[in-house]
Amino acid sequence: MKTIYNFTIIILCLLYFVCIFLNPHAIIETTKTSILLWAQKIVTSLFPYFLIINVFVNSRIISYVSYIFLPVAKNIFKISSQGFFAFIIGLLSGYPVGIKTVCSLYKENLITKKEATKLLHYVNNSGPLFIIGTVGINFLNSKTQGYILFFAHTLASIIIALFVSVFSKIEWVSYKNYNVNINFDLGNLLSRSVKDSIEAILLIGGFITLFFNLNFVLEYFKIYPLFCNTLHKLLGIDKNFIQGLLYGFFEITSGTILISKSQTLSVFYKLLTCVFIISWGGMSVHFQAISFLKEAELPIKTYLIGKCFHAILSVIILLIIFVVI
Repeated sequence: MKTIYNFTIIILCLLYFVCIFLNPHAIIETTKTSILLWAQKIVTSLFPYFLIINVFVNSRIISYVSYIFLPVAKNIFKISSQGFFAFIIGLLSGYPVGIKTVCSLYKENLITKKEATKLLHYVNNSGPLFIIGTVGINFLNSKTQGYILFFAHTLASIIIALFVSVFSKIEWVSYKNYNVNINFDLGNLLSRSVKDSIEAILLIGGFITLFFNLNFVLEYFKIYPLFCNTLHKLLGIDKNFIQGLLYGFFEITSGTILISKSQTLSVFYKLLTCVFIISWGGMSVHFQAISFLKEAELPIKTYLIGKCFHAILSVIILLIIFVVI
């Protein structure tokens, strides 16, 4: 399996390299598009979150701020209030803030490795701004459909969190930090927080650019069209549906745009496909998360399994919503 993975990476790199020579203008334009997206959407929405979270974590103020979540965290989700704080932040702010927060908490010894591993199953989520605003209003032209997508996506994450809590015990050691004395150098605190935030946001921008270009390369060498046409002929699956899933597998924005613009898919199938893509997160998001996980030495497999279950469960919830409605 590892040999196949390595061989695939080598082939993709070679195709990328050849495409740069054959069509440099298109690569430049795709890169420009991804950088503009990163600057206008990602930096403006995520950098403030990263900055304030880094200040909270590095100063240990989070131990006091998160104390208000203790009853719910302890009795329902069986995690520390700091861990529950990371879960809430992940739901409200979007990819990859949740996973970044968990890794920061663990590196600062505010949660244990066991609790951090538990949180990896469900802490990394897409936020309401992207689901309702971008996908619902801008792509699907429906605020209602955006709310439906957000409800299914969020409920799936909460269900996974409750399911994990059934088979886990509370990490009491996680609560030892409530009595930590707040004593820090403000200059060093702000410098470190800004530095960590900039590094994280630049890393995200690099992955977005990489996967935007990768999608173009696969389209340029007719790999996507070949795959879509083959499945269409063999199974009769809609080409737009296959193309949207392929793009969404790598990058959620591209995938949801293609699905929403499809003239052949019904609203029902558009919503099912969009919620699957959003809850899966895309390889671009996963590589961002993996970079944080490797630095914190947390298990990558646990995180990926959680995202697979999240995608499947979101689709099931959306199906139930349509049956009920």
